[in-house]
Amino acid sequence: MTEYRPILIPADGDALSAEKLDDLKNRKEVTVLDTIEGQVKELVKCRNPKTNFKENPEKYQHFIEDYLAGRSYNQLGNWVYYPWRNTLVHLLNKEEYFELRTNRNKYKITDKEQEELAQKKVGVIGLSVGQTVAITMAMECLFGELRLADFDEIEVSNLNRIRSGVLNIGLNKAVNVAREIAEIDPYLKLKVYEKGITHDNIDAFFTEGGNLDALVEECDGLDIKIVARQKAKDLGIPVVMETNDRAMLDIERFDTEPNRPILHGLVKDLDVEVLKTLKTNEDKVPYMLDMIGIEDTSILLRASMLEIEQSLTTWPQLASSVTFGGGIVCDAVRRILLGEDVQSGRFYHDIEQGIVKSERAPSEYVYDQIKPLTIGSMREIASRFPSDQPAALKETEISHLVALAHLAPSGGNMQPWKWFFSNGSLFLFLDHSLANSFLDYNHLGTMVGFGAALENLRIGARALGFTVNYRYVYESEDPLVAIVTFTETNKETDALEVAIATRGTNRMNGDLVPIAEENFDHIKQAAEEIEGAQLHWITDKKEELGNVLAAIERIRLMTDRGHKDFIEEIRWTVEEAEETKDGIDLRTIDLTETEKAGLWVSRDHLVVKKLRDLNLGTGFETMMKKSVRNTERIGFITMPKGTRQDYLEGGRALERAWLMATKLDLGFHPISPSTFIFSRFTNEPNDEQLAPFRNELNELRQRFTDLLELYNDEGEIFIFRLFKGKDIQTRSLRRELSNHLFFDKS
Repeated sequence: MTEYRPILIPADGDALSAEKLDDLKNRKEVTVLDTIEGQVKELVKCRNPKTNFKENPEKYQHFIEDYLAGRSYNQLGNWVYYPWRNTLVHLLNKEEYFELRTNRNKYKITDKEQEELAQKKVGVIGLSVGQTVAITMAMECLFGELRLADFDEIEVSNLNRIRSGVLNIGLNKAVNVAREIAEIDPYLKLKVYEKGITHDNIDAFFTEGGNLDALVEECDGLDIKIVARQKAKDLGIPVVMETNDRAMLDIERFDTEPNRPILHGLVKDLDVEVLKTLKTNEDKVPYMLDMIGIEDTSILLRASMLEIEQSLTTWPQLASSVTFGGGIVCDAVRRILLGEDVQSGRFYHDIEQGIVKSERAPSEYVYDQIKPLTIGSMREIASRFPSDQPAALKETEISHLVALAHLAPSGGNMQPWKWFFSNGSLFLFLDHSLANSFLDYNHLGTMVGFGAALENLRIGARALGFTVNYRYVYESEDPLVAIVTFTETNKETDALEVAIATRGTNRMNGDLVPIAEENFDHIKQAAEEIEGAQLHWITDKKEELGNVLAAIERIRLMTDRGHKDFIEEIRWTVEEAEETKDGIDLRTIDLTETEKAGLWVSRDHLVVKKLRDLNLGTGFETMMKKSVRNTERIGFITMPKGTRQDYLEGGRALERAWLMATKLDLGFHPISPSTFIFSRFTNEPNDEQLAPFRNELNELRQRFTDLLELYNDEGEIFIFRLFKGKDIQTRSLRRELSNHLFFDKS
């Protein structure tokens, strides 16, 4: 065991002590510090506070002589040898040293309280933040025995908050604290657990030589946090913890509340065996967020959390916060040990809120409110396109076909279409109140979804014996997109029809299982049945393209509008998904618990703004990069031009490719924010949302065009990834058809 106990040698001891003392004094390598005369003068002064020694110096000498009572200074107190410093120090004896050292505590701590505290046993687990707590308690003499546990060693990166020096790099943290305390007061009893808390020593830590009177828990090990609290609860020992952010103080009075739930009941899974297996930040973060209550942490901590394993290796901690927190913990422990009515709970002592003039926090982006499209508006617009054509289909058949169309994909699963059947024609409208996202520049993204819906409608109609004819009219902000009519023909079953009901976005990670080349050919042929459509496969440039797509995803999420869309599109709970029947159900995304936590944290627009201000945020790239890595091949659909109608036709091609992939049991996942961001950036280079990223976007655009060999005015319709792997676990829901299909009853 590393040395941390000093050696005490009585100044007036026996011959053996005198011989040992002489030996140490005569060693050249030993430094001897003898300030006993000054200590005596200070003790005398403290014992006679009414005497002004400056005006009565003779009294000073008189009191000193009375104290000495014929003894020489060499006979006083003890010599203390610190082996790790090779230093010998002359100090007053234990009682007098205690009297002198606690003199300035009065009367914030009374003599009676000080004596009571000197009988207490306190344990500290975790000696990074815990170092300041332990040292502060030692300085105030809040215990007679202190038990210190930490298996870790001091590293250079610890020196931003652990008060130590380079000479102690590599030293066990608990030993480091014990040595510092011994240098403050060699008479305090210390026990060091250099292996930290383990199954083998936890009983000794809590009970050997008497039960602890209080536990300060500041360790990183999640299993130890729980095990230590379980033990403390069993023994009725209060636990205090400080988390170094907003000076959050956690108090659990298991001594007065034996039935109190551990960690206030905030942590759902207290299975220690599971917690023991958690080694990486990826594993630990979800539990840590429950423990600290992530919603109540500072914006900077939440922003930093999203940078862990990006630009940071672990959670940030500052010496100022550690020092402040150490003082708060020390104060709480002292009050508990003295029997004050300290309450259990979670308490904040946020300096920033107290002393910093708070500026008005920037508000999140707010869209202009758009009124939903009404039946009256659709009827009025439809009346402008009179038709003498009789109704070729029954209402039940129209309902069937529109139900198929309603299963088509749409941006953010917002289902922005409305259908109005009048005088034998089916009118397809865009409800602008459901299509207002940042990605949907010029409603190009919406047109892709409308094209997919029309293709489903066309496939279904052929099976009923009808040809779909549609007239595209959407080139203004008028909500009418297309007018659909039906011509009777021979029934013809499209092989893709069976896949309409089962088609879905597969956001699971693939397994990189090879896909037969003929399957790629089938998907390409299906897409290119739409005139002008081309499907390109990307394999050898996949990783580089993935980096570009990931960067675009980051930029999208870090704009105010893009972030707002993200928050509003995600359905964060099962209840929310089932209530709205739109948006992206969080369950449909293949996320680790840490990624889920990261998404949850990034809901706050202030967190994202802070990342943007600091030019950070690469954590938003990880999911896209991982998705692309686990992808067999990336598909890219183009059309000859980039008009709205081209995007609609491209949506038909996309749907056919998607249906074929579904029929072949392949995972299909749109990863196309880049095409729509670039459309906005190219056509509106001064867009204020993209202004902070202008230089980066110029570079990304060049890389994108080079990788995909885009050197003309092609319509960059859609990008998707294709893979084998897990089946879709949860499917996105659709609103009731009655919200989208209306019949003219006038």
